[in-house]
Amino acid sequence: MNRLANTLFGILLAILPLVAKAQDITWQARAGIGYASVFGGVSNIDDRIGFHVGGGADIGLSKNGVWRFQPALQFVRKGWKFDGYYGNEQIMEAKYSTHLNYLQLPLQMAARLSLGKEWFITFRTGAYVAYGLSAKTGMEILSTDYDETFGVNHFSEDFDFNRCAYDKESRSVGFPKFNRWDAGAIGGIDLTYRHFIIGYNVSVGFTKLCDAGFMGNPLGNVITAVLLGGHPKNITADISIGYQF
Repeated sequence: MNRLANTLFGILLAILPLVAKAQDITWQARAGIGYASVFGGVSNIDDRIGFHVGGGADIGLSKNGVWRFQPALQFVRKGWKFDGYYGNEQIMEAKYSTHLNYLQLPLQMAARLSLGKEWFITFRTGAYVAYGLSAKTGMEILSTDYDETFGVNHFSEDFDFNRCAYDKESRSVGFPKFNRWDAGAIGGIDLTYRHFIIGYNVSVGFTKLCDAGFMGNPLGNVITAVLLGGHPKNITADISIGYQF
């Protein structure tokens, strides 16, 4: 994590002299919604609704305006859902939803191409670093009106759900303490008309959220660990809208 953070900081320092000389700078406000999940080393989970909201700069690095640098600051919600059961003596069907809230810094290089009068298409790629603000799990017991959001912040401590939570295969569920820092690759494509932006965004984590196998089928966890990189990592994909000032 420190190596990646230092690399991103080095890239930012290298580009700052170019930014200082740039005449072509605009500001963007963006919000998006899509899906979030984790991959690698965990099974029996489903994606959940994720979103982001924030703003950043669009900085021209070339005289023709094609090459751009786009730093931003965002509030991002990631996480996952899973179906299962809850209870001790009386076991009831339940749905669980875990959300992870981050403050995220994406740094992207972009190529903006003209499609005609006031229409542009922009291809973006880069990296992000995110810091976990809070992580909690909500539960809804089916066939009742009961729901609860557990008070434990998963970024601060582990949680065993009072030893009463089970996945859909009746295996006990418990969360370890999650890593606050997240970092990975981010990119996407934008269609811009005048000041309005419609974008598609994908981010894939490189840092592990926690150790593999914290819930789900042990064999399934081994298979996903081998195929998808060992430990659970965040992944998101969403559609965004924006306005460029």
